[in-house]
Amino acid sequence: MLWLVEMKVSRSFKKEIMVLMWVLPLVGCEKAAVSQDITAPIKPVKTLIVNHKQYQIRHFTGVIEANKTIDMNFRIQGELTDLPIKSGQHVEKGQLLAQLDDHQQRINKKSRGAALKQAKAEYQRGLKLNLKNVISESNLELLESQYISAQAAYEQSLEDLEYTSLIAPFNGVVSQRHVDNFTKVTASTKVLTLQDVQQYRITITVPQSQFVRLQSARDVKLSANIEGISKPLQLEIDELSISQQSSQQLQVSLVMQPPLGHRLFTGTTVKVTAEAVGMAQTVVLPSHTVLSHGQGHYVFIVDPETNVLKQRAVTVAGMSEQGITISNGLLEGERVVVAGVSQVREGQQVSVEDK
Repeated sequence: MLWLVEMKVSRSFKKEIMVLMWVLPLVGCEKAAVSQDITAPIKPVKTLIVNHKQYQIRHFTGVIEANKTIDMNFRIQGELTDLPIKSGQHVEKGQLLAQLDDHQQRINKKSRGAALKQAKAEYQRGLKLNLKNVISESNLELLESQYISAQAAYEQSLEDLEYTSLIAPFNGVVSQRHVDNFTKVTASTKVLTLQDVQQYRITITVPQSQFVRLQSARDVKLSANIEGISKPLQLEIDELSISQQSSQQLQVSLVMQPPLGHRLFTGTTVKVTAEAVGMAQTVVLPSHTVLSHGQGHYVFIVDPETNVLKQRAVTVAGMSEQGITISNGLLEGERVVVAGVSQVREGQQVSVEDK
């Protein structure tokens, strides 16, 4: 029965049925492809965030020194009668460090004081007599000269008496005592060495090229790492000078405040760290990140709102062991795809991972 019905169908209708039989599978395939593209999983990619900040870290070796060190000695000779200070002792400004026998200096002071008193009286008497024309001008000038000489001798005796005492000129530490009590000393004899430790000084040697780069940075942080102290100590630049060994090197003198609760010893070796932050004009990317076509070079940027890839033209400035240097085309904070670049395309949605 079915066969009979089929025989009655016209040839034109058969052609239409055959066309539909060919078209329907194609339409089904297209719908399946579209559906498959829509439901394709989002591809994860690794990205690098563009950062124009340039970090430089350099390490140097230095030695802790006192901010100021002086050798203390008397200005006159004599015998020590009092030496109460010991090595390593803290002293205050104005404190007595050593004392000479001042017996002779006190005698000189009394003697020259009496001579000054007499010379002054004779000069004042001469002034009165000169007004009455009793003595000549030349005699008055002689009395004046004697008075001036007596005054100078008395002032010298006061200084000599003062020089018998060795007084601390600043707060500090006696790093070394060179003589013992009751020793006879001269004006050139070192009695003790006093150090100013209200600040410490560290001197490092820096190549001029490195120092220029550090100084050109926007922010430079200098610190000292000292054994036994957990936190680095902040340093500040105090003085610069050309190294005696090489004109291409600088001697950089740094100052540091003493740490609370810790005693530092001069001569201790420390490691100085210089951390510099600057703004670079270029960005270095891994070599496989940058692709090329007939019009130049490009990278893939991730849209921050949609996570869709965009192709971005960039300018290549050069290549190095670190990668390819990009001089133009990238903005601060943008995400650049750095892994699987050959497997992605513009307009593709991705999930990002920071690298």
